[in-house]
Amino acid sequence: MTKIELIFIMAIFFSVYSYIVFPVLLSGLGKLYNRVWKTGDYFPIVTMIISAYNEERDIEEKLKNSLLLDYPEDRIEIIVCSDGSTDRTNEIVAKIKDKRLSLKAFPDRLGKTICLNKVIPESKGEIIIFTDANSMLAPDMVLKLMRNFYDPIIGAVSGWTQYYNPESGEETTGIYARLEKRTKLYESKLSSCVGADGAIFAIRKDLYVPLAANDINDFIIPLNVIRQRKRVVLDENIFCVEPITKGLKNVFTRQIRISTRTAWAIRHNISLVNVFKYGSFSFFLFSHKILRLLTPFFLLATLIINIFIFQRSSVYTATLVGQLLFWLTGFLALFGVGRGRVVSICEYFLITVSAQFIGCLRMVFGIEDVIWTPKR
Repeated sequence: MTKIELIFIMAIFFSVYSYIVFPVLLSGLGKLYNRVWKTGDYFPIVTMIISAYNEERDIEEKLKNSLLLDYPEDRIEIIVCSDGSTDRTNEIVAKIKDKRLSLKAFPDRLGKTICLNKVIPESKGEIIIFTDANSMLAPDMVLKLMRNFYDPIIGAVSGWTQYYNPESGEETTGIYARLEKRTKLYESKLSSCVGADGAIFAIRKDLYVPLAANDINDFIIPLNVIRQRKRVVLDENIFCVEPITKGLKNVFTRQIRISTRTAWAIRHNISLVNVFKYGSFSFFLFSHKILRLLTPFFLLATLIINIFIFQRSSVYTATLVGQLLFWLTGFLALFGVGRGRVVSICEYFLITVSAQFIGCLRMVFGIEDVIWTPKR
C-alpha cells in the first residue's frame, strides 16, 4: 500500500468517525461502564428564562404553556427576556397577569448572551432553566429536570427537542437530531455530555459564568460547568416540542451560524482537550465537536485523493462512483428531485457539511455572529 492510499483510508475513517465510529464506540463503552447519578424529589427555587426577539406569534402560547407547569407556584419565577423586540411581544407579555411572570425588556438589541448576563444575577432561582419562545413543555418537565439536581455532582441538565410538522402534526425529528440525542446520552452515562439543547436545559445558578457577546450559550455554559468540576448530563425523559424550521435557506443559514459560533467556542476553549485535566470529557469534546467540524475537510480530501487513484483498482473506482452518487443525490434533492429516507440523508448531510465548511472558514477569517433574527 502506497502512502497516498494510506492517507485515503485515513481520510475515509475520519470522514465517518464523528457520525458513526464515535457513537458506536460510546455505545460499547456504555455497556461496560455506567456512572449513574442519584435522582430524587427536589424542589429548589427555579427561574425559567424565555429568550425572545419579536416572538408575537408564539409568546402567548408559550406563556400559557409555562404557567401550566406542575411546580409549586411559590418556588418558580418565569422571566421573558426580550432583546429589543419591536413587534407586540412586550405588549402581549405585559397583559398576562401572574405573580410568577415578569418581563425584562431591553430597548436595544444586545444579543442573547448579553441579555442573559444582565438577567441571571437578578433572578431568584437556585436553578436556571433556559428555553425558547416556540418550545413547548409537558406539565411535568420541570419536576423531571429538578430530580437530576438532587445529586450535588450534577451542574447542568439538558433535554432534547422533538420536532413536528405544524401542518400535519406529524413528528419530523430527523436522523441528525436523533444521533445527537443518542451520542449525548452515551456521553452522559460515561461522564458528561458535550453541549446542551438550547431549547431546554438547566444549570445551577452559582455555576453560571458571564458570557462573551459571541458565545453560543448552550455550548459555552456547559463547558463552564465542566471547568468547575461538575457533570453535565442529558436526561432522555426531558424534552420540548417545537415546529421544524421551514425552508432550505433558513435551515442552511441557521447551520452556518451554529457552525461559526461553535468553531469560535472551540477556539476559545481549546484547553478543555487536555485529557490529563479533564479526562474522558476531553476525548468526547475532540471526537464530538472538533472532528465533526473538520469533517468537510476530510470529505474533500477523500474525494480529491480518490480522483487521483481511482484507476489503480476497481475498489477505488467504486468508492469514487459512490461518493459522486451520494453528493449528486443530495444536490438534486435540493431541487425536489427524488424521495425517500436515503435521499433525505444525502440532502441533509450535504447541507450540514457545507455549513460546517463555511462556518470554519468564517471563524478563520475573523467573522463572528453576535446578533441574529430567528426564522420561524
